[in-house]
Amino acid sequence: MEAHAHSSGTVEAKSLPHRLIEFGIVGYALFHVYTSLAGNFEPLIQRSLFLGLGVGFIFFESALKAARPLHLRLLDVTLALIAVYGGVHVTLAADRLMDIMADLTPLDMTAGLAMILAALEAARRTIGLSLPMMAALSLVFYFFGSNFIGGNWQPPRVSPDTGLMTLYASTQGMFGMMADIGTRVVAVYVIFGSLLMAVGAGDVFMRAATMLAGRSFGGPAKVAVVTSALFGTISGSAVANVMSVGSITIPTMIRAGYRRDFAAGIEASASAGGQIMPPVMGAGAFIMAELLNISYASIAIAAAVPAMLYFSAIYFSIDCYARANGLTPMPRDEIPKAADVLFAPAALPAFGPLLLLAYLLFSGYTPTLAGAVGIIAMLVLAVVVRCFEVATGRLAGSLGSHMQELGRHVWEGFVDGGKGVVVIAALLAAASLLVTVLSASGLGVKFSQLLLGFSGEYLIGVLLISGILCILLGMDVPTTASYLLTASVAAPALVKLGIPALGAHLFIFYFAILSAITPPVCASVYAAATIVNENFWKVAGQALRIAGAVFFIPFMMIYRPAILMQGAWGDIAYHVAISWFAVAAICGASIGHLLGPVSPPLRIWLYLAGGLLFYPSPWADAVGVGMLLVFGVWQMLSREKKQGSPLRQ
Repeated sequence: MEAHAHSSGTVEAKSLPHRLIEFGIVGYALFHVYTSLAGNFEPLIQRSLFLGLGVGFIFFESALKAARPLHLRLLDVTLALIAVYGGVHVTLAADRLMDIMADLTPLDMTAGLAMILAALEAARRTIGLSLPMMAALSLVFYFFGSNFIGGNWQPPRVSPDTGLMTLYASTQGMFGMMADIGTRVVAVYVIFGSLLMAVGAGDVFMRAATMLAGRSFGGPAKVAVVTSALFGTISGSAVANVMSVGSITIPTMIRAGYRRDFAAGIEASASAGGQIMPPVMGAGAFIMAELLNISYASIAIAAAVPAMLYFSAIYFSIDCYARANGLTPMPRDEIPKAADVLFAPAALPAFGPLLLLAYLLFSGYTPTLAGAVGIIAMLVLAVVVRCFEVATGRLAGSLGSHMQELGRHVWEGFVDGGKGVVVIAALLAAASLLVTVLSASGLGVKFSQLLLGFSGEYLIGVLLISGILCILLGMDVPTTASYLLTASVAAPALVKLGIPALGAHLFIFYFAILSAITPPVCASVYAAATIVNENFWKVAGQALRIAGAVFFIPFMMIYRPAILMQGAWGDIAYHVAISWFAVAAICGASIGHLLGPVSPPLRIWLYLAGGLLFYPSPWADAVGVGMLLVFGVWQMLSREKKQGSPLRQ
């Protein structure tokens, strides 16, 4: 939605330092688009530039804040220069550092230590204290743990030279696999999403969602669900979805008759699910593809049904609530026609790049090249559409003025995209340090063994502990970090118990996403509550009520692997249908309306039926479906009795 913030044509005056930093951030974004097309530089060079410049820009931006005291602004500039030099130093010394016989110089060690501290501070400022604090404690354990920890948990003794070589001067630590995924894959998709909003896709998505969902009961809320799914698949951030989409959809829902806390809960729960929505999922999905060494298309296919179940649960909860409260469909004159949405010129740069991207990803092209081609196609289509609209009289004014306006929006898209990549750089720098220590010290393996010991090597126990761990870690860190940390500890335990690696990682990723709506710390709920100035706990309760069924879906991915599109088509269809019935039963029980009002005893009946359907057994499926059929007959007879009673009187 930010793409239209400057449509009036007024441009805010900016100081020279602001403009210089803005130019730098745009250049940083263009660097990633260029390398995505032309190919990356040598690994250590590409990754050190990605992290060094990214962390540096965080401090440069902080130094531009006018309200910040002068001494703190000077500190920001110093930290920025340290970070930039730390990255450039590795870039210039890459050939020497990649020589396994090379020793670190005092300058190497000083630059490395300073770069690590700067990266942790940058992460603290952008994503909160939890992750950098865990990373800092892990570094203390790595370097000094052997001096005060004994027994099985004692880490191997590490010299400062060896430790800094691993963490800074190699492709293992800060500049390891996560930095590689960040600069090679994630960056181009963050930029893609920002540019898509900049060229006007937000309005197109909103109109398309209204066209699809506006004619059904509770139309405005269902429009919010569809819009959030469309936004989420390109933004990868629950909070960003809430703040951009929710500022429009939540007030619309309230005007349509929804309670304030319920409207905010709808947007919070819908926005969180965008990260598992193909074709473009959150950054964690790309990282998962690299960790498992499989194609991104394989992950997108496996995630398709769980994503459908997620949004079906929210959609179904809304339908039950709307029917219970008499919230009718939107007026017909407010619903655009399909032709006006799908064949409007503005739809081409909105949907065209997404369709092209999906085609390239599922045709075997690398995500890096697909993302870059999608960006080029988007910009070309945006220019072509503007020229067409001016030539046909759809837009008044000269072509030059409209091209200037488009250029300004594209510039803002690159600025926003570059700032998004900068935050990803800080996140991955801190996460890389922590995960490297977990691996190098053997701490990750020990935690995995501890997890198996706590659960007695029972699968359900490991799953429950893994899910809780994801939610706890996700309380104050982004989804990507929560997934990475939990996967490094819990995924090996799940695989050891016979779970396929893809299923184990998707289970963890799904729960990492759910942390955004799980109290006591749930970022998307807090953002939605802020929009309507409503009590946080009331919104959190409604979000859990609306999306309660989705907490069972990760377990179904493990116990019904067919919903991950694995197996024969008949089996897949059967398990998808059973899963959908289970979700519907839980949603109806939570809302208290399904084929009519549901009394407390019937709600318990529905919960039991849904619980049985979540258990993968033929007898449980038969009993669960039978209970739902009995419930349906009871509701129909009750409705006929109510309708017929006045006649008998």
